[in-house]
Amino acid sequence: MSRVDQHTEPSGYPGDPASGRSGLLDLLGVAAVLAEADGRIDMWSPQAEELFGYTREEAVGQYAAHLLLSPEHREAAIRLFAEVMVTGRGWAGSFPVRHKDGSSLMVEFRNMRLTDNLGDHYALGLATDRGVLQQLERKVALSSQLVTQAPIGLSVLDTELRYVAVNPALASMHGVPEAGHVGRSFREILPGAPFEAAENQMLEVLETGLPVVDRQVVGRTRADLDHDHAWAVSIYRLQDHGGNVLGIANVVVDVTDRYEAAREADRAQQRLRLMADGSSRIGTTLEVERTAQELADVLVPDLADMIAVDVLDSVLRTGRPDIGEKPPLFRALAVKTAYPTDASDAVLAPGRLTTYQANHPAAHCLRTRQPLLIKHLDSGELGRVATDDAAADLLARAGVHTDMAVPLIARGQIIGVMGLARARNPEPFDENDLTLACELASSAALSIDNAVLHQHIRSAAETLQRSLL
Repeated sequence: MSRVDQHTEPSGYPGDPASGRSGLLDLLGVAAVLAEADGRIDMWSPQAEELFGYTREEAVGQYAAHLLLSPEHREAAIRLFAEVMVTGRGWAGSFPVRHKDGSSLMVEFRNMRLTDNLGDHYALGLATDRGVLQQLERKVALSSQLVTQAPIGLSVLDTELRYVAVNPALASMHGVPEAGHVGRSFREILPGAPFEAAENQMLEVLETGLPVVDRQVVGRTRADLDHDHAWAVSIYRLQDHGGNVLGIANVVVDVTDRYEAAREADRAQQRLRLMADGSSRIGTTLEVERTAQELADVLVPDLADMIAVDVLDSVLRTGRPDIGEKPPLFRALAVKTAYPTDASDAVLAPGRLTTYQANHPAAHCLRTRQPLLIKHLDSGELGRVATDDAAADLLARAGVHTDMAVPLIARGQIIGVMGLARARNPEPFDENDLTLACELASSAALSIDNAVLHQHIRSAAETLQRSLL
């Protein structure tokens, strides 16, 4: 096969590694004009026909200056043409051109001298509409500023969802440098389960072309592995001038503050509902065990995953707390878990008696009359809240990670303690949760004390009646 034969196959044939075509030149409509050394037009491209209005038959053989320029501009153009042909240095700039319809058109030129194998010189002029070029330049400048300076995360991914480019804002959100994104897939950068749905949406946008706008994604990235963040994500399909799909553009806005505010508003509404629920459901009878169980039913599962309500045995026996009793004896009145769990075996069953070591949260409440909040339970803290080592192991296996103990105070006297914990709920208890628990504990303590008082009055009445009989 000769050298000529090797180049007869046009660019862009199937399997050609150089067949990837950009639509940018089509958008600019670059015209090519070849002129001989005397300025006579020798070749005229189809883009030149579109730009200047003259057909090839009308242009070839004509002097370019006379065909394309108004009389007042010809002298300057001929001087520039001569300089290019003599020195061989190219010229670039804008020049007013006369369109076939008589209108004036500002055209951006790139002119250069060509020499054939015989040593003859020709002038090649590449031209495009100056207005179109300026519009494209403005778009590129705007895009560049947005990509590099905007606080909004921006990225471009190819059709295989591999990163082509990201801006500094998105690199910061992901905790991965810009260069560390390029060539890597979306799921390599964001492997967490919450981002699987985002990947599916990207594939859908690639397939249908329908954009996804302001879809909320909540998850964790390498930038902050310990906390959830929220982003509003918009996805758009990218196509070139010819309609070929290039990939997708991803626009990401960090909306964590808005997300947290909405969650806090939801939690506030939940607390109000729990307060109203507690007012209507706690203390419906004058039975001690029933009242304690009503308290547990209100708080689990809406506030805690598990709860234990213990009352001083001296209160149940005499109606008054015996603070001098060493160690204080507690009786379990109610236990509840939000779901079946081995942690139930770590909590004292209702009716059982127990004492707590001095550093146990229940002992702390009895001693200080103050609640105790433990936001994060480590292995040492688990040993503190459990009754023994076996119970601590059960709590650890169940995933208990946060705890709070709240005193039950009625008429100025502490009569018991309520303990709450979370395991499946990943959020630790906070100060608002503690305040709510204290409010409900205060109401329940008064109802429990009333029930105890009623039982003692009834018992005394029955004793007196038997004595009279």
